[in-house]
Amino acid sequence: MARALAPGARLIVDVGSGTGTGTLALVEAFPDAQVTAVDVDEDMLHAVRRGADERQITDRVETVRADVTSGVLDVRGVDLVWSSNALHEVPDWAAALNTAFHVLRPGGALFVSEMDAPPTVLPAAYTSLESVLRAAAGADGPAPDWSAAITAAGFEAVTAQTVESDQTLPAGGPGGAYAALELRRLAQHALPRLSSEDIAALRRLTADLNGAHELLDEVRVRGTRTIWTARRP
Repeated sequence: MARALAPGARLIVDVGSGTGTGTLALVEAFPDAQVTAVDVDEDMLHAVRRGADERQITDRVETVRADVTSGVLDVRGVDLVWSSNALHEVPDWAAALNTAFHVLRPGGALFVSEMDAPPTVLPAAYTSLESVLRAAAGADGPAPDWSAAITAAGFEAVTAQTVESDQTLPAGGPGGAYAALELRRLAQHALPRLSSEDIAALRRLTADLNGAHELLDEVRVRGTRTIWTARRP
């Protein structure tokens, strides 16, 4: 997707980079580009730098601690502003989009990706338990729609596309660790509305995902996300 947007990209900004999964993927996708990771959390940016060090690409990755809603981002002439699963966390998303508009060069591209809802992570045998957990946590509310906000920020050629993901992964690898993290995150919101039996079952599952894998030998991560693309005129 990103290559189709800007095949000659030389300067890319990853807004809300988190630990750098997207930043490092962008470095690989655009061999000639410099990528700037922007986040408000210095611990996240440290993880980005560590990942760049491990891949020996530190000369192509810059980190900037900044709040994009402040309008102060000391970079201009950007070819691509990328933001994945971050815009919904921003308290003033209109200001963030305005910043993205102003750092882009004319003709530069915006890419925003958001999960429509937290993914489901358990195999079919646990569908009932996971459904109860998601309902108690309010996980299946309305998905964000940034089309109007992106247009209001001055962008043109705004498009939205929904893509589906469905992966079965070993419980003993990163997929299992991710599933355990998602279950714990939802449980934090759902616990007051769960029965003691459901709480006990969830604790067994998350402990198993982080331990012996006697209950689960695989997880199934399923979900949809919407991708918005746009261009600065």
